[in-house]
Order: sequence, then structure tokens, then C-alpha cells
Amino acid sequence: MMGTPPLTNFTNMTSSTPTSLPYLGPLFMEYTRVVFYAIISIVGTIGNTLVILAYRNPRMRSVTNLFIANLAVADLTVCLINTPVAVIYSTLKRWPFGLFLCKLINYIQGITVFASVGTLMAIAADRYRAIVHPLLPRIRKRHAITIIVAIWIVASIFPFPLFFYQKLDDRSIFCSEEWPSVEAQKIYTVFVAVALYVIPLTVISLLYFLICHNLNSSQATTQEGATRARKSVIRMLVIVVVLFLVCWLPFHVMTLYQNFKPESARQIVFFQVFMFSLWLMFSNSCCNPIVYAVFNRNYRREFGRLLRCQTRGSKLCGKYPGSLYNKDRRFSSDTRTFLKTATNFLLQRKSKAQEDGSFQNGSNQDSSTTPRIVHGNYSNRSGGITRGNEIPCVESRL
Repeated sequence: MMGTPPLTNFTNMTSSTPTSLPYLGPLFMEYTRVVFYAIISIVGTIGNTLVILAYRNPRMRSVTNLFIANLAVADLTVCLINTPVAVIYSTLKRWPFGLFLCKLINYIQGITVFASVGTLMAIAADRYRAIVHPLLPRIRKRHAITIIVAIWIVASIFPFPLFFYQKLDDRSIFCSEEWPSVEAQKIYTVFVAVALYVIPLTVISLLYFLICHNLNSSQATTQEGATRARKSVIRMLVIVVVLFLVCWLPFHVMTLYQNFKPESARQIVFFQVFMFSLWLMFSNSCCNPIVYAVFNRNYRREFGRLLRCQTRGSKLCGKYPGSLYNKDRRFSSDTRTFLKTATNFLLQRKSKAQEDGSFQNGSNQDSSTTPRIVHGNYSNRSGGITRGNEIPCVESRL
């Protein structure tokens, strides 16, 4: 019973008829529920769309960001399909979409949950491999795409019982699960809780613990800037995992309680708590983009660019200011920073030498060890390569 609309689970545990379902509370509670679900759907749709579009920027095309974009696809599906359907079902107190969508909507919810969990595990494994074992070959984008395809294939297999056992009642009013036996339903409920919650969070927590231990132990031997950047990314990803833990824990607890204590689950208080757990589960789909915007400068900058692009017109949408792909692609950002610093230092040294009238003698004595600065044109020592109208370049024997 995974992410099914509210009345589905409540119908399973009460076997009530439509005329005996005043359990949704007063009108104020219904309006409040609609408003909160609408906020989740709107914020989640906009936020996850921005995350997916941000990956179009060449500067954002890393393996980790590819996994994050895949996670956003799963969350966007929840915001566009499952959340509005849950609101309509709980408001109308009946299922208006027919038998096929009764099976399909819950099946899609199961797929997105399995895909989200698999993606979170893939992100943790990628960060563990890159930080704890930096000498191992990095995961390339084609490998990441293969992993993502495998995640979605596996995710489409596990929730198949939801598609098979989800049915309408005799009057086609309620969409609920009808298992061949109570024991089979309990087994699948436990399997979902273990496969989607216990095992993934145990593995992810262990990987991030090893990553944090490695960063703390190697802080003295690595560059401070690189260590700070890695810790910032890990902090953001850990918060994403913690939000997943907090948002999904009440739902799994209430579902297990419903299956193993059906007598106690008949109370109205339980239903209200269950509705809150369902809302909290859906809210996880809109939390991640907010975390990216708060804790990651690159995502924050790209979100701002995309929003400005939509408000000012479409001409700026295809341009990526500040992208490494708009500059010299031969060097990394650290290398370009070093070259810029070295160039400025040597230009200052040359200017000072010219003022003292000793630049020529100094350059002749230090020609074997000092890099040469070439303005406007630069060439190699063999004179084979020349290039005009370029920025100052450092030429070194290193």
C-alpha cells in the first residue's frame, strides 16, 4: 500500500459505505487540505522543472547533477499526477477516474518512489567513489545514464502488485487494494517498508558517514577550497536524505500499524494522522529544489537565470553567462585561476623592472627559469605557433 490516495487506505481498513464517510472533517479542514496540497503541487512543479532545466547549462552537466535531475523527474511526476488525484479523491469522497486509472495512478506512485530511492543510493555511491576512492575511474555520463535506465526498469517491476490488485468496488465508487489474503497484504507492506526505507537509508547513511570521516581525516592534506566545496555538496545531499527520512517515516509507520492493528486503526484520530502522513509524504517532492537553492550556489544562480529568462523574454534562454564552455575549455577553473594569478604577478614584476631600467638584464639572466609574457601575440619557443589578439598568456617550461 504505497502512496495510494487517502480514501483507498481508509476504505481498506473500515470497509465503509459512501454514506458513512464523514471522516474528512469540517468544511474548513477540507479547504485547508486542498490549499496545502495545491501548494505542494505548484511549488514542486516549478521547482523540479527548474532543476531539470538547470542541467541544460553545460556548467551543470556533472554526473551528480544528472542523478539530481533524474530525482527531479520522479518528484515532478508525483506533483503533476499523484498529488492532484489525491486531492480530488479526498474531496469528492469517490473515485471518478475509472478502473484503468485506479490501477495506473497507484502503480505510477510506486514507480516514482522506487526510482527516487534508487537515485538517492546512486548519488551516495557516486560521491563515495569520488571522495573516498579518488584514484578509481570516475563514473562517466554514459555509465550514469545506464544506471538511471536500470533504476527505472527495476522500479517498474517491484510495484506491479499494486497494478494487479488495485480494483474498484461493486458500485465503482472506491478504488482500493483487494489482496487474495490478509497475510499476502501484510507481507507486501513489510517488503515495501524494508525495501524502500530501512535498507536504502542504512546503506546511504553508512556511505555518507564514510565520506564525512574521509573528509575530516584528509582535511590537512588537501586544499582548503576543494575540501570546503566537497563538504558543501555533501551537506546538501545529506539534508536531502534526512528530508526523505522525515517525510516518509510517518507514512510507513501508519501503514504498518493499519495492517497489523486494524481494530485500532478504525478511529477517526488515526485517519487524521494518516492524512497528515500522506501530505508529508507528498511534500517531500517539493522540498528538494528548495534545498538545492538554499545550499548550492550553482543551482541558486541557475534558478535565478532561468526565472529572469522567463520574465525578460526567450532571447537569454540559450546563453549561459559565466559558463566554462564560453571560455577556454582546455583548462579547469583552478588552472585558469593559477594562470591569471601568475600572469598578474609577472606583469607587475616586468613593470617594476622597466621602471628600474633593469628589465633587459634581468630577463636575460632569468630566461631559463622565468616564464615569458607575450602581449597581443604569443608563440612557443620553436616559433611554430602564433596567435593574435589574445589575452596575455603565461608560457612556462613546467
